[in-house]
Amino acid sequence: MTPGKPEHVATAFADAWNRHDMGGFASLFAADANFVNVVGIWWKNRSEIEAAHRATHETIFRDSRLEGDVASVVELAPGLASVHYAWSLTGASAPDGQAAGVRKGILLLVVQQGQSGWTIRVAQNTDIAPGMIAPPASKS
Repeated sequence: MTPGKPEHVATAFADAWNRHDMGGFASLFAADANFVNVVGIWWKNRSEIEAAHRATHETIFRDSRLEGDVASVVELAPGLASVHYAWSLTGASAPDGQAAGVRKGILLLVVQQGQSGWTIRVAQNTDIAPGMIAPPASKS
């Protein structure tokens, strides 16, 4: 089922993640979607996005759970919106097999409405680095 509102794409993303259903996950993306993950790997189509997530859900994310809330929805143009999803991830493993602990981040989705509903055109995921702060803005 295709999401009926822009914000439903983010919840469908988490639902597919939690089912470890990477076919369903990939179906949320346009064929030519772009996705930059939390470590800067850039996938440039649905097939690359699915293959990468399938591999990680067979390994480090096999027991993971993604929870979160839609933090904002901004209409960019008719049928085009940005969605920010503030998330936390539990149950993931580090590359050495040890528990990775809780991670938090913000997922930005640019979604487009088509005849069959909303799809992800662009995704950018960012880990929140605890204790990091931005320098104060300079005064002009």
